[in-house]
Amino acid sequence: MRNHKKAIFFPSSTLWSFFDYIEGDRNPIEDWYRELSEEGKYAFDALLKNTHKIECHLNWCGFKLLKGKPQKERIWQLDFIADKKQYRLLGVFGDVRKQAVLILGCYHKGDVYTPQNALETACKRAKSLREGEAKIRERQIRTDF
Repeated sequence: MRNHKKAIFFPSSTLWSFFDYIEGDRNPIEDWYRELSEEGKYAFDALLKNTHKIECHLNWCGFKLLKGKPQKERIWQLDFIADKKQYRLLGVFGDVRKQAVLILGCYHKGDVYTPQNALETACKRAKSLREGEAKIRERQIRTDF
């Protein structure tokens, strides 16, 4: 089809962009990241470094759409393990193709999230984004390791 004169080809990025949820002047994702141990920061950075290259989000490592109320907001989670803890990144897809917005970082053990109101907070943040009350800021993906 490349030689077809009537076909229009649009360039498409094969890389995903990740954004942090911004509440006023506060970046809760960056605040959470700063509290991680060195091992946790490395695992988080490695997860995003590897995930942003994967074409289809269904193939992301540890990707899962949440059920219940978070399902109505189309909230998904990514998993990673560090310091013998199960970490979760909760997010939604942005308005632009291949845009993922991180809305909350938390821990997960069994059926219990820490903080306990993690799912409710994620739903509120997703709604704030959808209604234009919150902003996003692009997260730089570390590739230097």
